Amino acid sequence: MDPSTIGIEHFLYVEDLELLVYVLIPVVAAVFLYGIRRYWRRWFREGDRPPMDRLGERFRRVLVYSIAQRKVLMKGYEGAMHLAIFLGTLLLLAATLLRALEYDVFVRLMDTRILTGNAYLAFKLMANVGGVLLVLGILMALYRRAVGMTRDLPNTAADYLVLGLLLAITVTGFVLDSIATLTYRQGWVDGWDPVGTVLAGFFSGMEPATLRLVYRTTWLAHMLMALGAIAAIPFTKLSHIVVGGLANTFFSRLEHPSAFKPVQDLDKAVETGKLGVQNLGDTTWKQRMDYDACIKCARCHNSCPANLSGKPLSPMNLILKMRELMDTEKWGDNIVPQHVEPDIVWSCVTCGACVYECPMLIHHVETITDLRRALFAAGENTPEELLQVSYNIMRTTNPYGFNPADRESWIQKLVDEGLVEVAREGEEYDYLYWVGCNVSYDPNLRGVGESLLKLLKKAGLRVAVLLEESCCGEPARRIGDELMFSELVKTNSEVLSKYRFKKLLVSCPHGFNVFKHEYPLYGFKVDVVHHSQVLADLVKSGKIGAGHLDATVTFHDPCYLGRWNNVYEEPRDVLRGVKGLRLVEMPRNRGRSFCCGGGGGQAFFEVKRGERISKLRMKEAVETGAKVVAVACPFCNVMLRSEAPEGVEVKDIAEILSESLEK
Repeated sequence: MDPSTIGIEHFLYVEDLELLVYVLIPVVAAVFLYGIRRYWRRWFREGDRPPMDRLGERFRRVLVYSIAQRKVLMKGYEGAMHLAIFLGTLLLLAATLLRALEYDVFVRLMDTRILTGNAYLAFKLMANVGGVLLVLGILMALYRRAVGMTRDLPNTAADYLVLGLLLAITVTGFVLDSIATLTYRQGWVDGWDPVGTVLAGFFSGMEPATLRLVYRTTWLAHMLMALGAIAAIPFTKLSHIVVGGLANTFFSRLEHPSAFKPVQDLDKAVETGKLGVQNLGDTTWKQRMDYDACIKCARCHNSCPANLSGKPLSPMNLILKMRELMDTEKWGDNIVPQHVEPDIVWSCVTCGACVYECPMLIHHVETITDLRRALFAAGENTPEELLQVSYNIMRTTNPYGFNPADRESWIQKLVDEGLVEVAREGEEYDYLYWVGCNVSYDPNLRGVGESLLKLLKKAGLRVAVLLEESCCGEPARRIGDELMFSELVKTNSEVLSKYRFKKLLVSCPHGFNVFKHEYPLYGFKVDVVHHSQVLADLVKSGKIGAGHLDATVTFHDPCYLGRWNNVYEEPRDVLRGVKGLRLVEMPRNRGRSFCCGGGGGQAFFEVKRGERISKLRMKEAVETGAKVVAVACPFCNVMLRSEAPEGVEVKDIAEILSESLEK
């Protein structure tokens, strides 16, 4: 057969309806743009405009998170389901655009064709593959909803309607394809149109007039549904294609996710009492874009330790509530407690599981932090225990209210034992060890600092500590006391600037995070390292010899070390360096680690609802069969030790390594 005769017969049986397409397309475009304009107006209602800096990085994010579906594919079944729908839609869209390009440009304007011969056959196969993938993905989605595969997944009639519409568009497309195959290409299409060839058999016995009627009716329904679906994108769940997949990804925060944004013009905010988010009008354009980007996939909901332990917080429901307030234009209402109960805001442990899981790059924790700032500034609906934390820091320079003289006595003991020096101006040190409030004041945790200093001394490193060390400010910032935090940053920056050291060493991931990512937002940068990183390097380099310990150990990933800062292997490398030690993993580890329950101020206060988060995590640790739960965070140490059953110990990796060398 002459390859030039292989091609598309455009508007088969519907030549007289061709004009309808060109009449409806501008209407569809107008409706679509009107819907997009609605989003734009509420995002930028104060005249703000999105940033257009670092375009390379922004396009890379679209490629990684929207096109390559990096976070979507983190879930097995759901990832495969969405990938099938995404690729199927993409292939069918490409086929539609190619067909329109050939007819409206090459045929009409140039009297030539581009989809002929082998090019057309490849085009047909591509459309077949796209249709099959889309149908498969839709059926997987329907099954997932029907059997309740995803816990607490919002299941509304609108969700089924969208899936049903996509399925109907695809099925009617296959019907049209099969009739076209039967009409003019059955003799040469061979295996390039497998679905059309199979379905053509269902219509082979029809009279030509009936076949024509079926085609015209199906074509009209297919065209109206397809154009209707495009027009409906801004008004349905399909909006995530534009709002989440493109806009929110392109304009996502380029700062490190744990570098929570500072309050702009803090002094003025304190004077006016407008700290944080009191009402919807206080939110930023990016937060409002976040709220519209949510696709109700429940990933954040089902990874949130507060939610899983029975607390009232659901990151998904909170974001949807904020969107609901935008929909109803309640810009001036007090969000808490008028629309959100205080316990929801105070249940958050700021572990970042929601941010880690979200395929739309929504920052739930930032909204919660802003709500806390407003509550704390107003002094209303804030737990007394958390107000006491700030008062303690102001009075004693530590959140527990302990006497600083106790810390000085312990430091002097370490100096007398030759484990550390007190920092002196003019001297230079390998590490300035920021001990942190927990290790400084808790007798059960001082062994962590002592073990670490013994190991550093064994490695021949010169280490100093500060007598005038105060709270790093992380607890104050997490509970919403931005003013206290800014004062601590200023004080601590001035103190640290007086000394010369290669790196600031911390053994608390919360301190590590705040020095690494949040102090720079206030103008102070320091090269900071966590003790797990230092110990891993010393073990790897041989500066600390391999010890021996006969023990089965499981490691608990601290949220602020692992998920927020991507430090996963270093603590494990320390443990692997101990001969005889058997490391077993909990089911939830690394990026999907389950919080100890101590972050976000929860070490000082806990919403008394549901189970303790620490209890759930310790149960998971015990089920591994390990007799030692290794940690690399003092908060994790305290929280998990309080739940440890008889026969199970909680130890810092520094204590384990030091103990192994003493055997």
